[in-house]
Amino acid sequence: MKNSLLILSTACVALIMGSCNKSSSTPDTEEGNWVKRGQFDGPARAGAVSFVINDTAYVGTGINKNATGNYVDENGNLLLQNGYLKDFWKLSMPPVSTGNDQTGYTWTQVEELPGTFRAYAVGFNIGNTGYVGTGISSDGINFLRDFYAFDGKVWTAKANFPGSARAYAVGFGLGSKGYITTGFDGANTVKDNFSYDPASNSWSPAQSISGDKRRGASSFVYKNKAYLFCGYSSSSYLNDMWVLDSTTLKWTQLRNITNTSSDSYDDDYSDIYRQNASTFVIDGYGYLTAGDQGGTLISKTWRYDFANDVWLRRTALERTQRTGAVGFTVRNRGFVGTGVYGSSSYLEDFQEFMPNQTYEAND
Repeated sequence: MKNSLLILSTACVALIMGSCNKSSSTPDTEEGNWVKRGQFDGPARAGAVSFVINDTAYVGTGINKNATGNYVDENGNLLLQNGYLKDFWKLSMPPVSTGNDQTGYTWTQVEELPGTFRAYAVGFNIGNTGYVGTGISSDGINFLRDFYAFDGKVWTAKANFPGSARAYAVGFGLGSKGYITTGFDGANTVKDNFSYDPASNSWSPAQSISGDKRRGASSFVYKNKAYLFCGYSSSSYLNDMWVLDSTTLKWTQLRNITNTSSDSYDDDYSDIYRQNASTFVIDGYGYLTAGDQGGTLISKTWRYDFANDVWLRRTALERTQRTGAVGFTVRNRGFVGTGVYGSSSYLEDFQEFMPNQTYEAND
């Protein structure tokens, strides 16, 4: 690849939708340790997508409003337009955790996503195929419905998403199908849900959650169930949580993620709710970190117990606070990287969360 790209970094001025404040002062535990795993070899960015196929993580697209210059692939195809990207990269890493060692974590550029440049799209896998669709285009105005599949080498255009063109949606693979739900289409925050069948390359309406419309929501997939939570409605940040069973294909409401019960389990639920967060799953637990809440960047990390529907606080994300970062699980290991601090400080670092280690500030 022959890339020439200039990234101009400025100080934090304001978050995308507010000021760059510190997160809440609630004390953190020291259960779990964040270890730096080097830098993403592509341009720094926010609003990227990720998916995992065959134990390999892929990251691509996104936005960096400071990016200028001639960023092209080996064939001269432009990969950057108005700060929006469509390049894609895969992560090579050691087969097991390497303590605080950063060696062995390398990114290799792969074929770029077809179609237009975009940010805040969705990415997920169904079996050994990755999928990317929707998002906001490089003019910053038009929203997208196109949809593509990636087999690890080549992208193939698939049937367009049938709902309204949108960004800030949630996408996930569940069983043999994929789903895209919620988001913002430029005029409305939405909550409709559609399933994609790769066998027939077709979309069908699926049951929507009964809760509020939302954008910038988060999800886990675990044991043939998809969990949806967080996000922003037309006027507020949301505290409800839902699970979609792949057998019944119906959503069921779980406990709220704020302190709304008379029991003690949720007394500390002060900063779970947020938008544009990052998630991953390790050892049968879901993890949520980063994102923003009412103009405040959030670094607080929470662990979700699928069996008991309970959240527990864990060590906060280290280093720079961020929103719009990617999170993914590879070989039962959780990673978070990229994102934006403020309105103009785009990030390229990656960190791994080590759930069985005690916090160590120097890792």
